[in-house]
Amino acid sequence: LRKCDKPFVTNYYPRTVPTMLARATLKNDIINLLLLLLLISCHEVFGKIEVIVAGLGRTGTMSLHTALDKLGYEGYHYIDFAHAQHWYDALVTGETSIDSILDRISEEEKYTAILDNPAADFFDELRRRFPQAYVILTVRDTPKIFAESWKELSKAIEVTERDFNFWSFPSFFQWIPSFWYLKRIRCVMGTTHLGLPPCHLVKEWDKYPEGWLEEQYERHNQYIMDAMKESPDKLLVFNVKEGWEPLCRFLGKPVPDESFPYVQVNTARGLMELKQTFLIAIWAWIPITILFIVAVMW
Repeated sequence: LRKCDKPFVTNYYPRTVPTMLARATLKNDIINLLLLLLLISCHEVFGKIEVIVAGLGRTGTMSLHTALDKLGYEGYHYIDFAHAQHWYDALVTGETSIDSILDRISEEEKYTAILDNPAADFFDELRRRFPQAYVILTVRDTPKIFAESWKELSKAIEVTERDFNFWSFPSFFQWIPSFWYLKRIRCVMGTTHLGLPPCHLVKEWDKYPEGWLEEQYERHNQYIMDAMKESPDKLLVFNVKEGWEPLCRFLGKPVPDESFPYVQVNTARGLMELKQTFLIAIWAWIPITILFIVAVMW
């Protein structure tokens, strides 16, 4: 089973097994029958998640998500809104287990790669469930660049997490179940292997001295690298600026005949525009609703 690596199973297994089944006879294919047993065993050991992207958010995970999709993987990035309550039950209330949400993602919905938080916070659980998966640790050029990007995202999301106040901030977002769950799920980030108090990584970072976020980024990366010391061939430390070559070489995939996808949705400018959109929605919905009611009654 030492051959149970990603290129062997996912590239060789699907196209070889049907042919072997059709040709396998005691007369001329005993070796193929033995290889078939090995392939089936590998397939069961390997599980469903083939790639674990263990980098924190804001490290190019959206671009890598798109790249992995182009390489034939089905990527699960951040949290599907349809799964928000399930994540909440697993991470916040403990009414269900992390294994249950991983079952849903991998077994029921057939995702083959998982990226970003909160998955990055539960790396140990992912490795336990999918020990043969390849691990990609996404990184930025410097810890400072990561920290600035993390702050930009936190400031954009924060406006959706404020409580409703008719006069000072009439936000309706916390009335939407998915946003309500996500607010509480985000507070779990940083509480596992980093051992931080709830909410500090995503909301309370501004209460710490300059350089604190950079330190957490480096601690997280070191934790992942230490965890993979016994399987260095299964770990790729990857900056999306490196493009296709190191990624495809690591995964045993041919390099696509197109540019590497650098997603621009989550850039600093994109996040500023997102925040402005949230604020417009928050302040506009009440007058628009009043005008609509008046128009109907008129």
